[in-house]
Amino acid sequence: MASSKFEELRLAFESLPSDERKVFTAIVKESVRANSFNLGDLVNSKNNDGVRCPYCQKLEPNGIIRFGVRKGIQRYRCKLCDKMFSSVSGTVWSWTKKDFHTWKVFLKCMMDGRSVRQSAIICGIHRNTAFVWRHKILDALAQYQNSQPRMRGIVEADDTFFQLSFKGGTLPKGREARHRGAPADRRGISREKVCVSCAVSRDSGRLFSRVSARGKPTTQALADAFRGRLSSKAVVCTDNDRAYVSYGTNSPFTHMRIPNGLKRLGIYHVQNINAYHSRLKQFLRRFKGVSTKYLNNYLVWNNLIQEGNRTRIALLKLCMKALTFNRWADISRRPATPVAV
Repeated sequence: MASSKFEELRLAFESLPSDERKVFTAIVKESVRANSFNLGDLVNSKNNDGVRCPYCQKLEPNGIIRFGVRKGIQRYRCKLCDKMFSSVSGTVWSWTKKDFHTWKVFLKCMMDGRSVRQSAIICGIHRNTAFVWRHKILDALAQYQNSQPRMRGIVEADDTFFQLSFKGGTLPKGREARHRGAPADRRGISREKVCVSCAVSRDSGRLFSRVSARGKPTTQALADAFRGRLSSKAVVCTDNDRAYVSYGTNSPFTHMRIPNGLKRLGIYHVQNINAYHSRLKQFLRRFKGVSTKYLNNYLVWNNLIQEGNRTRIALLKLCMKALTFNRWADISRRPATPVAV
């Protein structure tokens, strides 16, 4: 019986086109590697860069000594600040009581874009735990996004807007509750909406997006949002928005402005960034409303899925190297909007 099923699978595999066989083989290999990858491998990959104190950032061997082993994880003591820590202190696995396999399954659910309740059922955890895990991982990956090299080549930049949402939080004084999907009190772009400034690199395929302002962004808001993101060697394509014109004029990169009424100037256009906006809104629609206080994390999540060139192991390594001490209290106490009111 087993041999006949194997023969059926072999024939089905051989009937696939060559490009689909390559994709299927890559998926199987990544799945096998991810399932065999354990926390010890992850710690070793982090320690290859040297053991660093998560409190004072002191590196070994000058001021860090080994201080025993607990549950198979090496512990250390820092001579400078006299604090003890382990290989997973300051990472998303700090204070966790679940095994590493559960975290791997949860990360796979995130890569598939599953909801909190779906992820909780698959991983066998509470939905509140799944929500906290989601944002601990996204906080770590946001640090990775902020440390990426500047975008070069042709870069398209533009804004998109989302309605201000206090979902799951306390409403500001004087604001009445609004049903999901209800229109804003004011028509058009107002302070009832938040602006998300985005950039797409044609050469590398890298994506960037961040909440920049409430309502229409100013030149300074754009400068703050894109600080450290755009190289001086980049050619940034935008539409004729006045804030972008002013920002591009005062920036070291080359600014290519598409006049009103034209779709392109030669090879320069903003069609890729418009398509990105469409995919972003389609991604967020599945969550049936995202609170504005967490919107930046969902932007990072969407970018990682759309870029689609990282495996689970690569994302786990990024999470391990990013220092984050966030607990549920830290996540829930964030300001209602990522930008000043």
